[in-house]
Amino acid sequence: MKKIFLLISCALPGLMANAQHTAPTYPTPIHSFNNNTYSTNRTTGVGDTIKLKHIAATDTLTLYDYSSGGYVTGTNNYNDMGFAERYDFNSADSSIVVIGVMAQFGGKITPASPKSINFKLWNVSGPVNVSQTLIYSGFPVNSFDTITVPVTKLGIGPTVDTMKTFLFPAPTGKLLYSFYVGYDMSYDFTTLNGDTIGLATSMKGHRTSPMNRIDTVRSEFGDTFAVNTINVVNATQWSDNIWHENYTQNDSIFNNLAIYPIVIINNPTGIKSITRNNLSLYGCYPNPTSDLANIHFSLVSTTDVTITLSDMNGKIISTLHDNNVAPGDHTTPITTAQLAAGNYIYFIHTSDGAGIASQLTVTR
Repeated sequence: MKKIFLLISCALPGLMANAQHTAPTYPTPIHSFNNNTYSTNRTTGVGDTIKLKHIAATDTLTLYDYSSGGYVTGTNNYNDMGFAERYDFNSADSSIVVIGVMAQFGGKITPASPKSINFKLWNVSGPVNVSQTLIYSGFPVNSFDTITVPVTKLGIGPTVDTMKTFLFPAPTGKLLYSFYVGYDMSYDFTTLNGDTIGLATSMKGHRTSPMNRIDTVRSEFGDTFAVNTINVVNATQWSDNIWHENYTQNDSIFNNLAIYPIVIINNPTGIKSITRNNLSLYGCYPNPTSDLANIHFSLVSTTDVTITLSDMNGKIISTLHDNNVAPGDHTTPITTAQLAAGNYIYFIHTSDGAGIASQLTVTR
């Protein structure tokens, strides 16, 4: 039986040359953000709530502008209608429920703007053929969760733009497969009336892992036939309602979108902690609690640690920060006596880019 080998290479230059949407040069950053986002792909315990993130803490979030006007990831003269980021998880280990999204926008909004956007989750389509030997791994198809949000509620401010949390009113049940998270909107670029928005992204070339690549499958016996799969990481829906892969078909920018799902992971197989690089989170106890909760975590190497407690709408209630925390196990108490009964999110992150969030329940 023939063995199959997996080879990884960078994107095909010839494919980018056919992109009608591509600007002749990289767009110019017009607005930078203070970044507070972290990496993705993690395991978890039953019922833990996690904000899946994929941008390193050292990176800068920015918006890009074409010389013809408008934002790459929002309202622009191409009338792009949707933007989506793909998320994968180990379905053999667990299933997940997406309860909402976090996103950071920038731009200019008139106070009385009637416009709105739709945050959505999409299934991943089957592979899309480019030729006999080249395919895309799949694009957004069939949205299954949505929430409509006025653009005035996106966190866009006159001086500082903020990351905001948006919860689905009735989340779909357990997911077993990869999905896309993003937003779409309807607008006419010629009649924006001062409302121009954009979803923040990492800087060009700052994607933290080589996810946007071409996987080449060949036989060990020297067959000339090979199938190249372009792994779609983020995509833009053009005005023709067709999704296009951002790097090879659209903007030629190697980045990630600043939009993240908030998930609860269920039924892991024997996993007792959530791990991301240097950080492992074992949860908090007691949970539920009334007056005090102890957050138990461990580190592999010395780093700064910050723990934030927020409500389910993303409003920060308290922040604890500790510099140069040594390797090993640690337990940090947080006071909950002043909190009303309900669910909260505690988010622990480190200065080397690891971040994990989970859910805490307060009872009275």
